[in-house]
Amino acid sequence: MTSLRELLRRRWLRTALIFLLTVILVAGLIVTVHWTLYDPRWIAFLGGVLFAAALALASQASRAQWLIMRRTRQIERLRAQLAQEVARSRSATEAARIGETRLRLLADAIDTLIFFVDLDERCIYHNRAVEEKTGLGARQIFGLTLREILGGAYLHVAPHVGTTLEGNPVDYEFDWSGTALPEKYAARHIPYPPGELPPRGFYLLMTVTGSHVPVEESVPYIAVHAAAEPVADVAGVAVSGEGGETLYLRSISDQLMGWDEPRVKLEYALKENQFLLFTQEIQPLRANLPDPSCREVLLRLQEEEDHFLPPGGFIPIAERYGMMEELDRWVVRNVIKWCVEQKRADAAWPMPLHCVNLSEAAIRSVDFARFVNYELKQHDFNPRALCFEIGEPEIIGHHAHVQRFINALKPLGCRFTVDAFGSVKVSFTHLKGLAVDFLKIDGVIIQNILRDPSALAKTRAISTVCSKVGLRSIAEFVESEETIATLRSAGVDYVQGFGIAQPQPIGKTS
Repeated sequence: MTSLRELLRRRWLRTALIFLLTVILVAGLIVTVHWTLYDPRWIAFLGGVLFAAALALASQASRAQWLIMRRTRQIERLRAQLAQEVARSRSATEAARIGETRLRLLADAIDTLIFFVDLDERCIYHNRAVEEKTGLGARQIFGLTLREILGGAYLHVAPHVGTTLEGNPVDYEFDWSGTALPEKYAARHIPYPPGELPPRGFYLLMTVTGSHVPVEESVPYIAVHAAAEPVADVAGVAVSGEGGETLYLRSISDQLMGWDEPRVKLEYALKENQFLLFTQEIQPLRANLPDPSCREVLLRLQEEEDHFLPPGGFIPIAERYGMMEELDRWVVRNVIKWCVEQKRADAAWPMPLHCVNLSEAAIRSVDFARFVNYELKQHDFNPRALCFEIGEPEIIGHHAHVQRFINALKPLGCRFTVDAFGSVKVSFTHLKGLAVDFLKIDGVIIQNILRDPSALAKTRAISTVCSKVGLRSIAEFVESEETIATLRSAGVDYVQGFGIAQPQPIGKTS
């Protein structure tokens, strides 16, 4: 930049000098003509000098114009090359997304348990078979260590981790006893990236050998809480869903052939309002708590009449095609619209607090908070009836974006929940500067409070801190009366789970 400025300065001085010299020569010519009584020799001499100066100035201008044209052509060529590179990059990115989607579908369609863990043995990636075998959701598994996920089976895996992190693949077999899973597994560790030392992590593949699982159970399916026995169906696998609705689950061929254009399918579903809102009750454990009526908003995709695809079937696709913010906008818009219609039909209707889960894309978006503000004002909606749930991993990974989002909507009256607290670490440090209202204790902790004293101790500690700092605690994944009694004695404020209420279409929980 400095050399360019110096070059421009020199050119400017040169041009100014030539112009000044020309002016002096013209003035000298006029004076000489006047004092030499129009002597032709002086006129010819000075005229020649003036002509030479004018010619030099014209030459300089011509050279400058030539340089400008040359630089312009170079810039146009560079611009064309850049446009080609951008087009190639977009094409490569799109091809990578399509390839990643198909690989993900293939990984989710097989029975082999697939983990990818980092150097701390924390799970960064897993396939659907892991969720089915462990009974944990995707957000619960992410960030957990292999020890926490595998339990007693980790004793068979641990001795081989060191060898793997030295860059060596490992194969072995072990018996996973004491669970409902088939006992014998063949395991394989694959360092990643191949040939890099030290690796950044490794893949763990666990395949059932000599399985006792009936043949019909080996058909890939999406894990759901079934309220009734699975029903066979020629087009795929149909099961009863969380609220008794039929969930129509695709076969492997259906997944690969019917989702060739997943972006188009989801865009069409958004345009035609093929998504449906479900809610699950969040119940207070004490009578004097504010917000006695709370609901968590859930999303379903209607495939056919009375057939629903749960979030596990379309959320990964939406994430890979950058459509999560659009889904979040659809949810917010339709929750507000539904509540306004209910209030218009019955002015005395007590509006529940609706808790909406937000994706990372919506949190990081600059425009999403403006969109929420617009929808609230457009429908004259009470912002206190809207609560946004933000996962602990998003808070840790994108703290500045979360803080900006909360600061934009908190003054309006919107409320905020920290979701899956304790899934990464039981610490309140990362909540500093965030004006949140609720804290939802991670379901893995809640599921273990009856058999693990440390889980109960964590729950009590979280509840105590919440009460001291003015937060209200929510326990998720509550499934029994005994768990409810334990949580009440631990001081937890609200409970949610299948032991409280099944998710229902939004109109059935009003």
